[in-house]
Amino acid sequence: MSYCDPYHRLGLRRNPFIAPDDLEISPERWLDFGFSQPPPIQKRLFWQVIGEKGAGKTSHLLHWKQQTGGVYYSCQPGWKRCSLPPVAKIVYWDEANRIPLPLLLTSLLVSRCINATVVAGTHDNLTEFASLFGFEIKNMTLSTLCVENLLQWAKKLIEAERLSPSIPISLELSTDNAREIVAESQGSWRQAATYLHIWVARIVKDS
Repeated sequence: MSYCDPYHRLGLRRNPFIAPDDLEISPERWLDFGFSQPPPIQKRLFWQVIGEKGAGKTSHLLHWKQQTGGVYYSCQPGWKRCSLPPVAKIVYWDEANRIPLPLLLTSLLVSRCINATVVAGTHDNLTEFASLFGFEIKNMTLSTLCVENLLQWAKKLIEAERLSPSIPISLELSTDNAREIVAESQGSWRQAATYLHIWVARIVKDS
């Protein structure tokens, strides 16, 4: 008997919820929850994207950058956080809450001088510092993980891994499973993706 890939038996190329090679989400895997329109460029704007770990801040920043260009910078922990955040007509500062205050204020000042748009992904509210330099402030809180959204997202990712247009897919996330995953994930899309990956792997193992 010839070998048949277990995912192929479900009509899939691979596990739809496998961790991506990079942080940018391809269009066929992106689901619009109403925050897909990017900020305008060079508008003296401080656009804060706030949310808990795994809420989707990085995904949104990179999705916007794909549309606007500009510079993406992620402030890493440890000694790497001591670099000056870059400045451009539009800049995306991820994990901005880690930026040491003197460096944050310096880059905000330079950004203000060129009327830049600064998009900050953060766990903490940083708008009081941006207000010191006369930026227009826009706040956006990401809290989109719910049963309905998870069902839509799972369906989209499963479809993106369809083996062939002519081959049916025998995999569908139930509402009960989605409800359980949402409860366990505590608002984190990253954690939900991990649970979904395990869910599919178990189905494949038992098939």
